Amino acid sequence: MKFLDDENLQTNNRQKPVSSTIELAKKLGILKDEELEAKNSTTQNQIDKVNIELDTQNSTLSKEPKDLSEQIEKIDISQKPKKAKKEKNHLVDSDDIEEYLKEENLKYVTIQEGENSTIKTDDYIYDSKQALNSNKFIPFVFKGKAKEYFKIWIVNIALTILTLGIYSAWAKVRNNRYLYGNTYLNGSNFEYNAEPKRLLYGRLIVVGFYGLFYLATKVFYSKTFAFIILALFLLLLPWLIRQAVNFRLKSASYRNIHFKYNGKARSFYKLAIGALLLFGIIFVPAILAGVYHTNRDLSNLAGILTVIMGILFATIILPILYLKFKELIINNSAYGLAKFNFDAKKSEVIGLFLRIGMVTFLFSILLGLASALGAGIFGSIFNALHLNAKNPIFIAIVYIGIATVYLASLGLYKGISDGYLSNFVRNHTSLKDCPLKGEISPIKLGFISMSNAVLVLLSLGLLYPWAKMRYLKYKTENTYFKCKDYNQFKSAGREKASTVGEETMDFFDIDIGV
Repeated sequence: MKFLDDENLQTNNRQKPVSSTIELAKKLGILKDEELEAKNSTTQNQIDKVNIELDTQNSTLSKEPKDLSEQIEKIDISQKPKKAKKEKNHLVDSDDIEEYLKEENLKYVTIQEGENSTIKTDDYIYDSKQALNSNKFIPFVFKGKAKEYFKIWIVNIALTILTLGIYSAWAKVRNNRYLYGNTYLNGSNFEYNAEPKRLLYGRLIVVGFYGLFYLATKVFYSKTFAFIILALFLLLLPWLIRQAVNFRLKSASYRNIHFKYNGKARSFYKLAIGALLLFGIIFVPAILAGVYHTNRDLSNLAGILTVIMGILFATIILPILYLKFKELIINNSAYGLAKFNFDAKKSEVIGLFLRIGMVTFLFSILLGLASALGAGIFGSIFNALHLNAKNPIFIAIVYIGIATVYLASLGLYKGISDGYLSNFVRNHTSLKDCPLKGEISPIKLGFISMSNAVLVLLSLGLLYPWAKMRYLKYKTENTYFKCKDYNQFKSAGREKASTVGEETMDFFDIDIGV
């Protein structure tokens, strides 16, 4: 697109000043100086030619005023300057610029003229090739840096300790704002909008209940009071989980449109009651085995039933409960007015859990063999050096070795299971007509998680920011989204949510998968 100067062209021979529209075109690099000079010189020549002819005819008219009507008819008005026609590569005026910006759904930008004024091309040109007309999956991008995150992390820890935990609410907000703000999709980043004071109120309530439970058990030794508090917590747990999901979604936004959650607390209670009934049925054979322990045949039969029911629970019932929980969360979530949809089947999730179990079991065996081999080599070295097994250095190395193997195994399982489950959820989730896709390698994520755990342990926690950035970057940048029109989403406003559930999940480190 090229730009036309204002229509009021000067007719004298002085150099024509460059208008703001042409200046805009020059700064955007759309119209070069050579083209401007050619356009201006051509237009000026035409105007000068017409002015000369008009002056000649006017002089003739002044000499022969009697034949004025006849002379007027002889004037060739076709030589008058005409408005430039807008051809394929036509020159457009400022109205066309305004119309162009409206079509691209951009905000108007006020340009102040001056020697030091600058024009940002991004304010005028929107890359619609990828966003508005894309039939391809584009990846999320994570721009978080370990060095930047380390500064936030270490300051958060220091201030939380100095304020006896009060600053923890502000620390959480700073942390999440950095993580959300460095997560991009199609050039726009996400935002975390929670208020620290409201988080602090929720945290104080949770800490207060925990303090009462601690006093009941450790100070007053009141089992009855402790049981009442524990029963109340378990009774409120489904509601607390629902509140946590609601808070996390409503605290996030993308392109100034907030996420929402429309699930009801009663749906969480139905799922919780169903899970408890199934879990109770599983343990009925175990209870019978204890009751009939004097009868060997009945006890053995009950033991066999317990094993069978345990396998059934782990391979069928648990995957189905996981599926129902994900449906409850995702199918009631929304981005503005657009709803999410989760379409996974029971057979798919059962197969997924079997795969996770087999892969994790295989790698655990390999890790155990490697650990045994390392311990044997280490013991042989100590025996060869005739070192005492009670040596403090030896004991410390043994404990460090055990902790390292344990954390490595835990990290491996976490990474593998997280990789499989993340891909599963992403590949069965869509937002309106826009699908998500996950291409995370569970094995690679498992090794990233395992190495992170070992390095964090050996660095006494100082490498935690680096480990977290590494883990999040791999997961985020292997997640994809396909959307033809990002402007189709409309805001539904923003609602505040209770922080008690969120702080409860945080306090007890309960992962709700949101």
